[in-house]
Amino acid sequence: MSRYVHFASRLTGWNAIKSRAEQLGLGMTEAQIKAVTLKIKAMADVRPLAIDDADSIIRNFHFNLSADKEKELLPLSDKEKKIFQQKERELAQEKEKRAIDEQADAEAEVPVAKKQRTVEVSKHGLLN
Repeated sequence: MSRYVHFASRLTGWNAIKSRAEQLGLGMTEAQIKAVTLKIKAMADVRPLAIDDADSIIRNFHFNLSADKEKELLPLSDKEKKIFQQKERELAQEKEKRAIDEQADAEAEVPVAKKQRTVEVSKHGLLN
């Protein structure tokens, strides 16, 4: 007997996201799974998510762990981006969220600090 776990909502838990990441063949640490779960929760506050949306968020988050330049988790309008940023700020105020982000970043192949330097350098035209 198998069960279906809905993972594309604000109420999703990290175990559901871990299960889905495994189904997608994406290896992530527990901290990384918890971090992407919080992203999905924030995105679900912006707009309803389909399964394909949640899969895209998980895949892009996983890609971003080892990329020099990050992909958007999902294409968003300017209004949606502002709402998403607000929801992320609200989540960032939670102590557990900060600890999860720090742990996930420490376990990433390319840390956020390196990505930020790459973006800053490319903005100034030094990488082109």
